[in-house]
Order: sequence, then C-alpha cells, then structure tokens
Amino acid sequence: MNSDFFYRPIWQQYLVSVLCCLAVSVMIYLFFIHDIEQQAKLKSNTYQQKITETELLQAKVKRYQTSKNSLYSLISEQDLAQMIEQHHLVLSSFKRYQTAQTVNWDIELNGQFFDFMNLLASLMDDFYFLDFQNLKISKQDQQLQIMFTLLFKKDNE
Repeated sequence: MNSDFFYRPIWQQYLVSVLCCLAVSVMIYLFFIHDIEQQAKLKSNTYQQKITETELLQAKVKRYQTSKNSLYSLISEQDLAQMIEQHHLVLSSFKRYQTAQTVNWDIELNGQFFDFMNLLASLMDDFYFLDFQNLKISKQDQQLQIMFTLLFKKDNE
C-alpha cells in the first residue's frame, strides 16, 4: 500500500479520523431517528384505532343504557348503513315510505347468507328492534339477493 496518509502532518491525520468518526456517528444517529419516527407513527396509528374502538364501544354502551329503559331501541338509517357495510353486504336499493300508523323501509341487499346472518346477530346483540315483513331470498350468480321490509310503528302522542 502506497498510502501517503501516514506521511501527512499529525493534525491532518487527526482531522480525517475525527471527521470519519463524526460521519459514522451521524449516520447511526439518523438511522435511529428514522427508526424512532417509524415507531411513533405506528403507535399513533394504533392510538387512533383504539380511539375509534372506544367510540364504538361508547355508542354500544349508550344504546344499551337507553335500551334498559325500553326493551329495544329503534335503528337509524345511518346505523343500518354502517352495519351493512361492516358485514360486507351491498345495499342495492332502499325505499322509505310511511302510512298513518307505520314507517316502512324496503331494503334490498346483495351478499352471502353467512354475512346476512351475522348482520342479524349483531343487530340483536345491540338491542335493536326489528320487525321484518316480506323476507325474500333468491340466488343470483355467486351471491344472494335478500329483500325485506322493516316496519316501525309510529307513536301516537
């Protein structure tokens, strides 16, 4: 090796050695910063998931507490849409009409029978009052077409 490094003045040798050590320590520092940043993002995402879970559980507790006063509670259109989406069903049509005594929702879903049964089970677990009318299930290609009417009686006050 014909290196002239050792023939340079001592202050240049020290300077190059210090700069190399400094460069290596900066690269290690940046690597750890990147790793810590990724861990912080991961913890932030899990925190957001926990917040969402907590909000869902609080909504369930609220529905349960309101259902203690009355045996069952009525489902809203938004709650029904969320439940349908959570159980991997597709809402084909939704029609709402009312008479003097009742409010009717004609609903048509596409999906698997297992998903429909899970939807019904979760609605019952959440203490929703469901009065099914005209339930029809027919097979189309790979999925089922599920049609039914939910009936809600109006309060006469």
